[in-house]
Amino acid sequence: MTLRILLADDHPVITAAIRARVQSETGWEVCGEVASATDLQQQVDLLQPDVVVTDYHMPGPAELDGVRLITALRRRYPAMSVVVLTMITNPLVLRTILDARVHGLLLKDCQLSEISTAIARAQRGFTYIGKSALRALAPTDIRTMLPFGRDGEQRLSAREMEVLRLYLTGRTVTEIAATLCRSVKTISRQKNCAMQKLGVTNDRELFECAALQGVILPRS
Repeated sequence: MTLRILLADDHPVITAAIRARVQSETGWEVCGEVASATDLQQQVDLLQPDVVVTDYHMPGPAELDGVRLITALRRRYPAMSVVVLTMITNPLVLRTILDARVHGLLLKDCQLSEISTAIARAQRGFTYIGKSALRALAPTDIRTMLPFGRDGEQRLSAREMEVLRLYLTGRTVTEIAATLCRSVKTISRQKNCAMQKLGVTNDRELFECAALQGVILPRS
């Protein structure tokens, strides 16, 4: 079944780059492109895409801008995934976007491959936060993450932090196992232990927890 993606950005160069990337993926198609908030709402109603990749600020009425637009899309089409691509680096604004329950948040300095990752994760019901977006959310280290659950005083071990850091970059458990020369079973166990200590039960909660705790990833 084809994944139908609607692109919304008032910069044609950005739209063209994303379109080329999306259409290189098997089973994905760009079903429409818009350059304003008004057109975005109209085309979503008309085309009913599976995923919308949209800028945060676009031309249009103030009542359709920013978080108002995203909130309206999420409320009207809860089954539709929304991935936000923005130049904004203000952590308060980025957290507001996450609070609108988007499926992806990326800054416009991200690699095109990250957009594909965000769409793929959204297709599976997960949330993806881009590397530079994570860095912008707050200048703290992963070791400062405090668990929310009943094991409140537990801390992540060095190996759990290492696995979690790699997982937050979008790597799969299998890819992490190959990178660290450990078994898939070991990596899966370490990831699950880290999630238990953090009080999260699924990938979406994990990525949101990372963002809200201000986790950033070391620059490669």
